[in-house]
Amino acid sequence: MKSRGWNRRAKVYFSLTILLIVIAWTYTWFSREVPLHHHLLIPFAFVTLGMAIKYGDQVFDLNIGSKRRAVLLSVPTGLLMGALIFLDEGSATIFIGLLLALLIASKYDNIAFKLGFVVAGSIAVLSVMNGNPFHLVGALAVMGAAFADEMLSDRGDGMEGGLLALALKERPVLKVAVLFLCLLGALPTLLYFIAFLGFDTGYSFVEQISLSGGIGHREA
Repeated sequence: MKSRGWNRRAKVYFSLTILLIVIAWTYTWFSREVPLHHHLLIPFAFVTLGMAIKYGDQVFDLNIGSKRRAVLLSVPTGLLMGALIFLDEGSATIFIGLLLALLIASKYDNIAFKLGFVVAGSIAVLSVMNGNPFHLVGALAVMGAAFADEMLSDRGDGMEGGLLALALKERPVLKVAVLFLCLLGALPTLLYFIAFLGFDTGYSFVEQISLSGGIGHREA
């Protein structure tokens, strides 16, 4: 089937997203490091969150698609992130750090993001008050890396193309930070690094299809 509204980079990110899900499932199947429900849920949930978050971002930033749909999507997206924070230690470490970094960087700049943050943030607060486990130092490291990447991404956006601009917009600091947290044991398994890469490629895939016309450019 011929894709419509997909540029070359969108196709690359889509292929990488599918490949990373397969790699994550293969890794957990052979390593037996996590229970079956983690094996099935974590990679898919991370990819879903990356795509949903970027959809809301692009709808408001580029004035495309349906803002009403983006707002409605923000509630289940916030619930999914909140559920991962409440139920899974590794996910809590990553997403608590991300929520704090985006708050500090003032990235909750539209109603969909604000609503999603309230939903996910409320569950995160409840999780912490309930004593659910997460790695505090790891969450702070994710927060610092994510904040640094937001600054670098903004700088990359101001450049006139080139490999350096592309690299800065790929959020390299956070990828390296998540990998090191896995290797140091702050995140319990390398599954989280693979799943986070899937989160990021899903995010970038939606960004590219929106730029190439894959998301309708008419308000619904």
